[in-house]
Amino acid sequence: MSLRLDRVCVAALLALALLPGCITDQGLVTLAATQPVQLDVQNVEIVKLPAMRDVEGSHTGVTSILFFPTFAGPSLELAVEDALARGRGDVLTRAQVTTTRWWLLGGVETITVRGNVVDLPEAP
Repeated sequence: MSLRLDRVCVAALLALALLPGCITDQGLVTLAATQPVQLDVQNVEIVKLPAMRDVEGSHTGVTSILFFPTFAGPSLELAVEDALARGRGDVLTRAQVTTTRWWLLGGVETITVRGNVVDLPEAP
């Protein structure tokens, strides 16, 4: 009986550890880049630009330890850079931004961007 009670207690504690968290939809970003890009699209056929769809990038930061803030949260810029590196492109279009937070004895926050990465042609 004691062994079964121990298993139930461990299972209950694990379930409680997974509860404190949330996912928030932050919105849609039409166009994102982490450095200046030439957007002279007058002579470019936009339909023919190479693009990768549904590329995801993220950045995670520890926001608190034992309820004391660390002031080092995640960065949207680093999440966009991660997506651009994965998609091998210059700009991120139609980026859906979400934030995931969880905490128990400390807080962890992740910013995730998911969108289309477009590789722009070199400027003349």
